[in-house]
Amino acid sequence: MSTTPLQRAIELAVLAHRDAEGPRGEPYVLHPMRVMLRFDDPESRAAAVLHDTIERGGITIGALRKADVGDAVIRAVVLLTHDQTSTYADYVVRLKKNRLARAVKIADLLDNADLRHVDVRAAKPKKSARRVMRYALSYKYLTGSIGERDYRRLMKDAEG
Repeated sequence: MSTTPLQRAIELAVLAHRDAEGPRGEPYVLHPMRVMLRFDDPESRAAAVLHDTIERGGITIGALRKADVGDAVIRAVVLLTHDQTSTYADYVVRLKKNRLARAVKIADLLDNADLRHVDVRAAKPKKSARRVMRYALSYKYLTGSIGERDYRRLMKDAEG
């Protein structure tokens, strides 16, 4: 019996995050799984479950190709990878153009900003507040509530 691209994506995500811990000590893989479950179609689900595999899980583009998860999924996952050489605002502006990456990023932001999962660090309250503001502003930009100029200005202010 052959596996589907979605099954291979899930297996790769579990492998990528097998030793990672999320907030409150839970397995990190639960985050990409929650993001995945916001979608109904297999392509979106595959991109969602893989969205952190390069950035946080050490998976390569070659491994994604070898897993044969689909070109559209790979393009989205690459766009969803913040490479740290660009600002967060540049990263979000760049991925907005790709329908799949944009949809997954919105779902990712919703999960990250869910009060049950927001990691507020008592020792770093300003950093925690900036992170939540970044989620909110990015969500507003990606959903079309604010334009790019306002988004960049507000992000600059939020990063302060």
